[in-house]
Order: sequence, then structure tokens, then C-alpha cells
Amino acid sequence: MKAIKQPLVDVAYQRRDGKKIRCEICPHYCKLDEGGIGVCGGRQVIDDRFIAINYGQVSSLHLDPIEKKPLYHYFPGSDILSVGPNGCNLSCEWCQNWQISQNDAPTRLVMPSELVDMVNALDGIGVAYTYAEPLIWFEYVRDAGQLLHEQGLVNVFITNGYVNSEPLRELLPIADAFNVDLKAIDHKDFRHLCGGTLDEIHRNIITIYDAGKHLELTHLIVTGVNDSLSNVESLVNWVEALDRRIPLHLSRYFPAHQFAQPSTSESFIEKAFELAKSRLDHVYIGNTAQIREGHDSYCPHCNSLLVRRNGYQIEIVGMKENICLSCHREVNIVVNT
Repeated sequence: MKAIKQPLVDVAYQRRDGKKIRCEICPHYCKLDEGGIGVCGGRQVIDDRFIAINYGQVSSLHLDPIEKKPLYHYFPGSDILSVGPNGCNLSCEWCQNWQISQNDAPTRLVMPSELVDMVNALDGIGVAYTYAEPLIWFEYVRDAGQLLHEQGLVNVFITNGYVNSEPLRELLPIADAFNVDLKAIDHKDFRHLCGGTLDEIHRNIITIYDAGKHLELTHLIVTGVNDSLSNVESLVNWVEALDRRIPLHLSRYFPAHQFAQPSTSESFIEKAFELAKSRLDHVYIGNTAQIREGHDSYCPHCNSLLVRRNGYQIEIVGMKENICLSCHREVNIVVNT
């Protein structure tokens, strides 16, 4: 079989700025000379063209339970093909996926049509763009996502949300669900430890919500950074002001990359969970199997069990479609029918 050459796909959002080319995919607005590569590692000026050099370059590919993303309220119990690039446009010191987000891991070329064929062969519901940051892969997820939607398959984005408004809005018609990793609630912490600004992420979460897309949020609780109840309260205040029905995943940090603080205290995770669930309808705990609470889904109206989870064994027990069988009220869970 003849090898497919790397396609030369132009960066979708760019602008000439004197002798440089400015990338307008994300708020970094990288300005690059000939040969220059953007912060995310996915864009380069080659022969005076601004090329998405990460187009179709896949570092990770696996069929996963959708709960692993984590998405607990979107087609629970379904399998989804998870795919990701190298690179990221943030530089979190504690990155849990630093091997691919901060390094140049080996990749293979998977063109959009091949990705669709894989999903069909594996009988998945669609594709989750995940692992590293998928929105730095804009041109690829745009093209693959369009093909998937044409076949009735879904597109799910597991993202840090650090993207400009226009690219995000272009993706919304082919996007079905998002989990946005809200890495910090404190603006100074986010700028200092993640290398970005928080306002854009807040704006994008609201844009996704206003577009009616399924939305869940993840917050990694990092030892010595945001492991305080005041931080959790600020987070809960922000989510509640948007919509208390949005599922919030509180995730346990483990030492990784450039951060060596001990793993998040399980006792603090439990306290954070109790605080959050007193104000929000759906709160979950991730990255720990020792705490039994925070895995199952309950009706926010009558507290009946809706979805039982034992690891990735999922059982829908108390709902039909999105209706609680006990109180017959609608719940914020999308079931695959």
C-alpha cells in the first residue's frame, strides 16, 4: 500500500503582520517568521505558508467508555473512539498527560475518512477528541467532525477551552458534547502556573452553554494550589451562577511533570465533594477508587438512583430516556436510544 504523504493544510485562522504570520486560533496569537513553530507545536511557517503540521498526526487512539473522558451525562455506558494529537497551548506544571501534551511523542497519520471507518468498524458512537488539547488540532477536527456528522456519529471535545471565539463558533454546529477542564478559578494561579488567561475560558464555557451543547466541567484539585474550601466555594459559585444542573467532576491530582507535591488528600476531596453537592445537582469524584461516593447519578428532584457505576460497568436503573422513573421529572442526562 502506498504511504499517504502529510497533507499541507493551511492554518484556518491567520493574519499577516508585517513579515510575520499571526496565528488566530487561540489567545496566544503567536507571531512567526519562516520556520517558526507556535506555542502549541502544531503550526509552522514553511515556504511562506502557515501550515497545520499536526493535521492528522495522531499520538493516541483507543476505544474507551465515554465515562473515562469523563462524561457521565452523555450516552452513559457507550463506547467512543478517543483520539488525540501531540501538544497543548497551555503549560500546566502538574499536567497529567505531559508525555504527549508537552513532548513530541511518536504519531501516525490518520486521515479524516480513515477515522470515520475506524469508528464504524468498532461500532462506537463517534469520536472524542482528547488526551492532549484537541482545539490546537482545529483543521483536523473540523474536517473529521464534518464527515462523522454526515454519518450520524457524534463529536465530543475534551478541552481546556483556551481558544478564540471565531474558531469555537465554527466548530459548534458539528459538536455534540464538551467537557471543559476548568483548571483554576483564580486568575493569578492560572496565568502563573498554566500560562494563559482565564477570561477566555469563562467566555467559551458560556458560549458552549448558550449554544445548547451538552456540557460538563472538570476541576483538578492540586495540592498546594487550589486545595482549599474557599477555592471550591468560588468554583461552585461560578458554576451555580451559570446553571446548577451542569455536572462537575472534581478530580484528584497525582505528582506529574514539573510538580512534585503529594497527591491530593482524599479527605479533602470528600470535603470538597460535600460542599459542591450541597449547591449543585450533579457532582462527581475522579481519579480515586477509594472513595465510594461521587460515582453514581441521582435524580436532583427525588434523590432516586438513576445510573449505577462500578468502575466502567454502567447500569441505567432509574430512568427511561431522560425521565426519572420515580418522580417522572426530566433530568440532565442524554441516553443513547
